[in-house]
Amino acid sequence: MRRHLWWIAVLWAGFTLSQEGPFLQRLNEAIQDGGSAYARDLQQDADQALCSRYRDRLPPEAVEPFLQRQRSLIRYPAGGRLLGDWKQGEALFTNPRKGNCYACHTGDPKEKGAGRMGPGLVAYGQRGTSEAVVRFTYEKVYNAWAFQPCSLMYRAGVHGILSPEETAHIVAFLLDPASPVNANARR
Repeated sequence: MRRHLWWIAVLWAGFTLSQEGPFLQRLNEAIQDGGSAYARDLQQDADQALCSRYRDRLPPEAVEPFLQRQRSLIRYPAGGRLLGDWKQGEALFTNPRKGNCYACHTGDPKEKGAGRMGPGLVAYGQRGTSEAVVRFTYEKVYNAWAFQPCSLMYRAGVHGILSPEETAHIVAFLLDPASPVNANARR
């Protein structure tokens, strides 16, 4: 009888742990699809090669030109609106073929599949929505290397993974008070 109960407990735990949040569901879909886009994303550009050459520690004289080149790669949405729709941003944030932000960041504190490699983004919206905060957030999401050379955060906008409009939606997901990033942070 005890052995029977043990197997029931194991099956129940397996069922419970197998329930996927939005990130894990989209990750499994992306893994199943595969494709040539992944191979394309592995190609190094000139600045990536520079980061590899110096093992992510550029010589001081190379930093400012590097940052200037990266800043020049930032594109903005038509109409200049940097704050999109947070619900669309949530879908992108949790999509491993798009934002894939949960691979490294905690956003919605209820999401179980969130990574811990990058800084936690829970309550990110407490920074407010001033023009400076919105612009910094947009530019950082679009091209993190414009602020930190050779950052582990990939350049989703530069590589066409996120469009300028999609980047604006992720910015809204991070800053909007109604977004789970901010609303679920309140206890």
